[in-house]
Amino acid sequence: MVTQVFKTEYQRERERRDLELYRDYEQLISVEGQSKTLVTEHLMKKYNIHSAGTVYAIRKRVEGRLQQKDA
Repeated sequence: MVTQVFKTEYQRERERRDLELYRDYEQLISVEGQSKTLVTEHLMKKYNIHSAGTVYAIRKRVEGRLQQKDA
């Protein structure tokens, strides 16, 4: 039996934003010689995030969700 997960509109929006940020980060980092610090600062400005730690937490959360899907 499949259990349905109920999510609020805010949760769905946050997941979409997080996935977009993750994909942007992966695309920007794929360029050889790219500075991870400057990429993180760019994403902080783009997504109005005030902490580099938040960007890191979002990336790890999305990675976990993607790995869970693949399993």
